[in-house]
Amino acid sequence: MVVALFWLKIISLLQSSHPNLVELIGVPPLPKLEWNTRKMLSCTGASGAFMGMLSTGNACLMFVQISFYQAAKSQHILCSLLLSYLWLKESQTVPVIASCLGVTAGFLINTFAEMKIIEQTKSFDQLAIGCAAGFLSSFFVALYPILIKQSMNNGWNKWQLSININSMSLLWFIPAIFAEFASGDLLSSATLRRPSFWALQSLAASAGFFLNIAAMLQVEHTSALTHMVVGSLKGGITSVVAVLLLGNRTSAASWVGTTLLAGSSLAYALARRAALPTKKTV
Repeated sequence: MVVALFWLKIISLLQSSHPNLVELIGVPPLPKLEWNTRKMLSCTGASGAFMGMLSTGNACLMFVQISFYQAAKSQHILCSLLLSYLWLKESQTVPVIASCLGVTAGFLINTFAEMKIIEQTKSFDQLAIGCAAGFLSSFFVALYPILIKQSMNNGWNKWQLSININSMSLLWFIPAIFAEFASGDLLSSATLRRPSFWALQSLAASAGFFLNIAAMLQVEHTSALTHMVVGSLKGGITSVVAVLLLGNRTSAASWVGTTLLAGSSLAYALARRAALPTKKTV
């Protein structure tokens, strides 16, 4: 969050001094970016969903293999459909619902396959905790773009929204930071005293900042539901990398479930595209 705010501060300064320069990356000359406390506080919900998404996703990864990680977090499309119906009163077409059921079936197949894989270690409790954390992460992943979309409907562009959300997310982190200081684990870590660690963290945070901007662009030009499909399609690639580089154990059923997840996600994207109203050209 600190690195993101650093980049946003630079962008806001350049907007005032060199508006033509920042316009090249999509920052409009007007309205001017503001560091307004009241605007930041108005994004408490979106920043809370963002922090919930990150924290529960990391908690999920602590208890499951990386090859199963994407499957454990795959229910964001189901959560999106439920939130869109209950909150936004949006109904979905039969193909969209069918593709969502396919994603859920892929998740169940992967879960039973994972239970077979860990049968010798008897670590079913860890798998259950990982799946629970994954479902919570799916909920927050689904909730976040809906709140982002509502903020954009209020007239805020993605840059102002990024300032507000990153500022509030930093505040959400403060209790966790104090808890680490109180336990003494944070100060005793030798890793934190290495310049290379902070350099890598800064590079990773910078990459994350620009990826977040890309995600907001996607929500702005498509819909909250379509934003979800990107995370599902990368599940197969993640599983392959985890097996090849980290030696994660999988089975034939795991790959059937992963294939069903990816295929159903693609079917969902096509169904959503077909459901969108056709734009008429003049």
